[in-house]
Amino acid sequence: MAKPNLLSLYFIVSLLSLIIACNADASKGNHEFSYLKDSLNGPTKWGSLGAQFKSCSDGESQSPINIEAKKAKDQPYDLKKSYKEAPAKLFNRDHAITVEWQGDAGGIEVNGTAYQLFQCHWHIPSEHTINGKKHDAEIHFVHIDGNDQKAVIGYLYTIGKADPFIEKLSESKLEAIDSNGNALGKISASSATSGSKKYYRYRGSLTTPPCSEGVTWTVADTTKSISKEQIELLKGPLDHGFKENARPVQELRGRTVTKFEDKEETGEGKQCGKDSSSSIIHPRNGIIIILIHIYVLLLFYVVAF
Repeated sequence: MAKPNLLSLYFIVSLLSLIIACNADASKGNHEFSYLKDSLNGPTKWGSLGAQFKSCSDGESQSPINIEAKKAKDQPYDLKKSYKEAPAKLFNRDHAITVEWQGDAGGIEVNGTAYQLFQCHWHIPSEHTINGKKHDAEIHFVHIDGNDQKAVIGYLYTIGKADPFIEKLSESKLEAIDSNGNALGKISASSATSGSKKYYRYRGSLTTPPCSEGVTWTVADTTKSISKEQIELLKGPLDHGFKENARPVQELRGRTVTKFEDKEETGEGKQCGKDSSSSIIHPRNGIIIILIHIYVLLLFYVVAF
């Protein structure tokens, strides 16, 4: 009777584990936050979803914002880009499609501070607006310094020709992204971060929960081109509530927006990295957990009898 009793005990433990795994996997469809306007976890409710999200409602320097070009104050050029090729992977972080660099992809220098590129991701439609105009999409290149402070460069898109950088993300790579990410090979952010000679600068926050402040934002004045097909490609893998993943513009609250001309407009050797302007939600693979438990249970049954 010892073996059947032991088997029964294992069966109970396995069943409880499966219930936990299934509930965890089901919660993937019940995200902590969403972009659905009237939902209980939509943008206007983010601040009430937990103590860690309080900045979303109580913060004094939130992002994104509407940039009024004529009110932006001139400042000396202070953005130096120095990107290079590095291995990268493609991830579906539930709230956004993200490219994350796995090695040294270079970075930027702002006001004498060096920031390392670690990821970039897309928002549809754009989050920032210029003179009240919302664009079709926006890409954020997220950088971090030695003190975990973040600097993000944003580029706005309008519908038109296909974007060469997005073309690297073929449909096959986006269709089935696993938890380990899909390898993209060595890529650089240089071409994706060139083409604009005017930039706006302000102090803001992450645009997704926890909406942490202290982020140095640089937004390009010149828009990039993206095709309708690419818009759908980026939206396709995202869950309901994240197909349109743009946070509404936030109040400026007395902040100063500056502008500067890019005197260098670099060529090769400059690019992007990993997203901090978003809280990363790692997918749970409950199906794999279930299969493992079933396999172990069957194996135990065979050994016991």
